[in-house]
Formats: sequence, structure tokens, C-alpha cells
Amino acid sequence: MAHFSKYLCLYIFIFSFVFAVSGQAQEFRLRAHHIFWKNQEAGTQREIDFGRGVSAKILGKYPLLRDERKVHYISQIGTGISAQLGRPELRYYFGILDTDEINAFAVPGGYIFVTMGALKLMRNEAQLAGVLAHELSHIGQKHIVRKLKLQSTDRSLTSGIAQVLGSSTLAAKIALERLNDIAFKMLMEEGLSKEDEADADQKALEMLITLGYDPQSYLNYLQSLKPHLAQGGAEVLSKTHPTIEFRYQSLSEFIHRHKLDKIQGKKNEKRFKKIMAIP
Repeated sequence: MAHFSKYLCLYIFIFSFVFAVSGQAQEFRLRAHHIFWKNQEAGTQREIDFGRGVSAKILGKYPLLRDERKVHYISQIGTGISAQLGRPELRYYFGILDTDEINAFAVPGGYIFVTMGALKLMRNEAQLAGVLAHELSHIGQKHIVRKLKLQSTDRSLTSGIAQVLGSSTLAAKIALERLNDIAFKMLMEEGLSKEDEADADQKALEMLITLGYDPQSYLNYLQSLKPHLAQGGAEVLSKTHPTIEFRYQSLSEFIHRHKLDKIQGKKNEKRFKKIMAIP
């Protein structure tokens, strides 16, 4: 009986110890989880604030199109895509730039712009969805944020120059303005890498298939850009993107490699042409 009591006491001690350790571990996990999400929220807000400044510079260069019907249509398509496949912590904004230059821009924080020149070359809604999905992919993959080295290795906006985004000091404001200038120049002149553009093209195609759009339409749109580039009609696009030949070839290989050639989907050509007033 004494042996039994001895083992019983030992069992109770071990059980109590394990329970206490488990409780501490659970408390630690909850605290770590809270800190993680708090940092994530802070990082997202910094990204949005940063993107708002870059967007202001874009709108200083190009005016927004004041056509409520067209803008609503673009926003409706873009919001539909982002609601299902965008980053859930962001609210996305879509605008049309009133210029004949052929381009589209994705700004950190959820700001997406497409030029009227780019829209005039489109022939159906699937092509529009493809371009918007491409820009959504840039934001989803944080291509600009990474290129500017705003992220640390743990993917949070907490290291290096990113720390100034959460500060209100004069030095921080100057640094943020400089950062906005660098990002603006990147969008207007330098562009992203071939790898980032190819990645965005592939993810755009996957989004189109997921949403039931015709994936071939996006490939056709890329092909339609070739003669305009050859004629010098899209100087800005040629400076800020890899060659259309490269993108077209990369996406064609991706389609063939994953056996996506036979997939078809909706184009919504009539609706697109009616709203966009394209003959």
C-alpha cells in the first residue's frame, strides 16, 4: 500500500508538472500568435500608407478618367477577382488613367491602375480580367515591397528602412518621401524583373481559369501588344516590362507544360464592348 501511495504521489507530481508546462506553452503560443497578428496588421497598414503616397505621384502624372460607367465596370471586375483571390487584409482600389499610353500599374497596399490606351486594345472582358489579375498578383506577391527590401526574412514590414513607415518624425517623413520617389521611378522607368512579370502572368492565368474566364484571351492580348511596341506606340510599356516576346513565350510554355491548351471559358465580349464603347 505504501508503494502504491508512493507511485500515486509521483504520478500526481508528473501530471501536475506536465499540465503546468503545457499551460505555459499554450499561453506562450497564444501570446506569440497575438504578437504575430499585431505585427502583420501594423505591416499591412504601413504598406497601405506607402502605396497611397506612390498612387498620389501616379495621379500627379496622369489624370483619372471621369467616366463613371467605365470606372464602375473596371472596379466591379477587379473587386470580383480580389474578393476571391486577393489578399483578404487589403481593400483594393481600381482606376482608369486617361492617357493613350499602354500600361497598367500595381501599387503596394491594393491600388491598381490601367490606362485607357491599354483598354482600347482589349477585345473582351477576359482580357481585362487577365490584366487586372496580373496586377493583383504583383500586390499579392509583394513584388515591389520585396524589390525595395521593405521586408525582413520573416516577411514582415519591420526591418531596415521599413521602420520609418511607422514613425512620424521629420526624418521618417523625408525617408518615406524618398522611398515613394524610388517606387514611382521603378513603376515609370525601371519596371520589375523578368521573373516577377512571368510569375504575375502565370498567376493571372491561374486566376482566370479559377474564375471561369477564357485563359487564351489573355495570351491573345499579350500578342496584340507586339505590333504597337514595334511601331513605338507603347514606349512606356517597353521600358517598364520585359519584352512581350519573352512574356508570350514564357506563358505559352507554361500553358503547354501544364496541359492548359484545351481549357475554354467566358469572354463576355458584348458586355465589354458595350460598356467600353469599343467598336
